[in-house]
Amino acid sequence: MRIRSRIRGPKLRTKLLLLAAILLFAPFLFYTLLVEVETLLVDAQMNNQISLANSVAILFNNQKSLFEDLPAEIDDSKDLIAQPLVGSVLLDGKVLDWKATEDLVLRKFGSEDGSFTIRLGESINQIHGFLEVEDADFVPRDPTIISLGSSDHLRVTYLNQAGAQAEIAFTFSRPGVASAYTYLANQEDGDLVPDTEVRAFLAETPNGVNIEFSIPMEIFGSLEIFAVTYVDVDIHPTANSQRISTQPAIDQEYFELVVYRSAPIIEKIESLGFENTQVMIFDTMGRKRGESMLGATEENFFGNEDQSKNFFQRIGGFFRRFYSGQAFRDLSLEDTEQRTIEVVNSALNNEPTKDKILSLSGTPAIIAAYPIRAPGEVIGVAVVQQNVEDILKLLAGTLRTIVVVSLVIFAILTIALLGYSIRLAYRIQKLRSTTARAIDEYGRIKESSLNVERNTGDEIGELARSIDSMLGRLTQHQTFLQRMPRTLRHEINNPLNTLSTSLENLRNTNDPEEQQRYLQSAQRGVARIGRIVQNLSDAASLEDSLQNEELERVEMLRLLKNYVSNLENTHKDVEFVLVCEEQSAIANVSDFHIEQMLDKIIDNAIDFHRHDSPISILLQVGSTSLRITVANRGPTLIGDTAAVFDSLVSMRGTQSTMHFGLGLYVVRVIVEYHGGSVQAVNLEDDSGVAITVDLPLATVAPEKSSITNEPNTAEPASD
Repeated sequence: MRIRSRIRGPKLRTKLLLLAAILLFAPFLFYTLLVEVETLLVDAQMNNQISLANSVAILFNNQKSLFEDLPAEIDDSKDLIAQPLVGSVLLDGKVLDWKATEDLVLRKFGSEDGSFTIRLGESINQIHGFLEVEDADFVPRDPTIISLGSSDHLRVTYLNQAGAQAEIAFTFSRPGVASAYTYLANQEDGDLVPDTEVRAFLAETPNGVNIEFSIPMEIFGSLEIFAVTYVDVDIHPTANSQRISTQPAIDQEYFELVVYRSAPIIEKIESLGFENTQVMIFDTMGRKRGESMLGATEENFFGNEDQSKNFFQRIGGFFRRFYSGQAFRDLSLEDTEQRTIEVVNSALNNEPTKDKILSLSGTPAIIAAYPIRAPGEVIGVAVVQQNVEDILKLLAGTLRTIVVVSLVIFAILTIALLGYSIRLAYRIQKLRSTTARAIDEYGRIKESSLNVERNTGDEIGELARSIDSMLGRLTQHQTFLQRMPRTLRHEINNPLNTLSTSLENLRNTNDPEEQQRYLQSAQRGVARIGRIVQNLSDAASLEDSLQNEELERVEMLRLLKNYVSNLENTHKDVEFVLVCEEQSAIANVSDFHIEQMLDKIIDNAIDFHRHDSPISILLQVGSTSLRITVANRGPTLIGDTAAVFDSLVSMRGTQSTMHFGLGLYVVRVIVEYHGGSVQAVNLEDDSGVAITVDLPLATVAPEKSSITNEPNTAEPASD
């Protein structure tokens, strides 16, 4: 018990702050809603993308010839392969751009000075080459000399649009951008034509030079003839130059250039005019035959270095621990490559498929594949890839707004709740200290009312008014207790003096008549003392005696007539008037206690009535209840009339005798025990007071109930 008494809960301010902390869960709840919306939007986008891929596939359906221009099997020993490049290629003579595509074929030609390794790649409508040349002494071109034979240079042999064999010569007067010339094979140097459509770049290395070139595919008439030749003249321009070429052995004049992408397919894709969407066409071997570039520059959605965005991304990451949502952030480029292969293979099996991937820049994207069909077979796959960064940026922006708004609301509410709690705690503390000062250390009432918080309308005001009422009643009780010894002394001394005098006179006289008179006087003194004791014991033992009392069906009209008849015999100096109808009024009551109740009311009426006026007793019978009203002319009630039925409350002056404020309290206890109610009201003309008792009839269960009828004050009989 001691341990429990020392336990203290949190302060009111702490509780309110903990309540405000619940608002911190609001961003998470909104985040879950946003993730569900994101899922819905992404799923809708994926379904829409399947339809888009179907539309692209319809464009290529039944066009088998577009996929037959590339051999089904490619021989590295007989063909030069220009494979699709990943990303863009910058002509700078550096191999970094080429290492992004690790599966490019790297072939070496020659073994002496002037030998080179070559990589060939293809981007949209461009053939790219990268040569790493081993040349101990690179000879640049003298701009004043027209002849190509005076300097090291690079030649590309091909078939032009007219079907004639032509060559491109890249010459370098210094490291950097090349000068390019086109001419027909076997033409003289004087017939060189500068060409700005083809480009090349030379960079020096410790072992020689790197040459990177780019040629538009539109200049090729056919890819059956393609050769790259490095001409090394060393330091003797007049000597025979050494040529290292990609040309094959003697039995095969030229290699054929194999390009995976098809120009007609690329033209069809570009004619679609999609923006922010990449379209790719694959053949049955899984080789990319054509693709379109994204219309807009991709931005790395997850790599933004803005600190504020990173803050909200960390918040989003914290939320994703509990609610993951879309799985874009769990993907990697390796996953993307594998998923792309799976999507293409599924479409080749005639099953349209969709999935989530990351683009090369790390942007979330959706990929959808649909089979391209010819009668009885699948001839290719149409793949549509579209970024969904707008959806995710919308989610991130909305999450950012939610977090900011939630934090602002949380701060505002925290300040408001903190201020409210401080104000509330101050009011409670003030009420507590004022209440504590109202009672001294010995338990005596120092102040009979509170002067704080009584006029406020909230619960603290109700508490203050309750405490104020309690203090008032305690003050009355304390006043009563303080007056009790003097009252008892006065009330008991009078009959004791009478009793003592009568006994003394009785002892000193032998006259029988005198003895009889003194004896009667002594008996009256004893009776008065008994009434005082009885008044005090009635209130103390009344409730206990009522619990053991059995209720009976009593005719209240007959009981009331008999009672009034007895009153007339015992109080011959007071006029009583009974007003009632001859109507049966049966109630479940204890007749003894009902008469006790009437005694208290009549005693009160006799004490306060005007001597020349009667006391009226009225009986009214309703459908469910009866009403007994006792009215008298005399002083009226002032203030709270309901307080007269409280214990130890008396409206009498100090000159009254043998009244301790218990009579009407006994009335209230008896009435409420019988399930009724009692009230005291002033007469309408303010000439007196009426006490009204409502009791339920026997047809209604004798439970405590309230009478809804308004009290009818009975006018006393006329003087």
